[in-house]
Amino acid sequence: MKNITVIADSRDSQIKAFIKTDSNGLYKILARKNYKIPKSYIQWRELAALISMNAPVFNHHSLDLAQRFTAHRIALWVVQDAPIYCLDSQLLQQFQQTDVGDENLIFRDLISQIPLHSMMLLLPSKTVMSPEGGYVDFLNIHCSDIRHPEWSEGEKYGISPHFLKHEQDICFHFGCIDTKATLWFSGWGVNEDDGIIHQQPISYGSAKVGTKDDSFVRQLRSLTMQCLMFLTFESSGNDDVTFKETINSTGFHPLKEPKEKCLYPRWLRDQEKTPTRHIRENTSHASPTPHWRRGHWRRVAVGRGRVHRRWNWIKPTFVTGSLE
Repeated sequence: MKNITVIADSRDSQIKAFIKTDSNGLYKILARKNYKIPKSYIQWRELAALISMNAPVFNHHSLDLAQRFTAHRIALWVVQDAPIYCLDSQLLQQFQQTDVGDENLIFRDLISQIPLHSMMLLLPSKTVMSPEGGYVDFLNIHCSDIRHPEWSEGEKYGISPHFLKHEQDICFHFGCIDTKATLWFSGWGVNEDDGIIHQQPISYGSAKVGTKDDSFVRQLRSLTMQCLMFLTFESSGNDDVTFKETINSTGFHPLKEPKEKCLYPRWLRDQEKTPTRHIRENTSHASPTPHWRRGHWRRVAVGRGRVHRRWNWIKPTFVTGSLE
């Protein structure tokens, strides 16, 4: 699940050194995509460099499994021209205050309806911190199915990742390289006949994994799971990031969109504002300390005769002691 790549003293140092040499040429190709990303997220220059450093090395036997799996999934994102999503900070906070619940039931339904199989998820900068103090600002997410090898193979830009067979019917993986250059990778498998999640308590990397690491990986897994659930069951449409959302508000940048061709990621955010819940104070007991009332996911009956089931997100609310 974790491996430390010792090339420089930080991820930023690795990126700067790589861009200077640009040894594989993929970076120049990706840079021309010219993604415009909001300033509070990792910028395309850095992300393109990280992708270029990892995607071509998925088949290098000198790497441990965590590195090879991460590189392979990143390579799939590249060759499949998969989308980039920016997770809104408010939605991230809501996910962090939500209990996933019965994971087995969730994925039994999710695997048959998931709308995409590869994505790059960008997290707001300096919001998700690892036990070692590095920040996770992106997650590469991939879903593979033994009946659909085309989901997990392709060829483009001189790289051709092949389908990696696995024991379970369907596997979900997520991976990233945090700001301290620590690689995090994990995943789980699901068999359609029982819908039970299978995950071995092992490390795919060469580094020793401790209790805090396990807990952190579970946090990332919950976040990954809820993003996929939101896309599948809750999202009514995801707007593209606009040019205005990618510039600073200082007035030093042009307000008109540049003429050169550029791409924009999609937003992963709640279209409806979540109202804050208030507790009345006209009671005999003391007002509670402000706190989050945690959210959860609930399976509800829908459709004609209410014979079908779908997952509904009961959002968390912030409870205060003020008057309504």
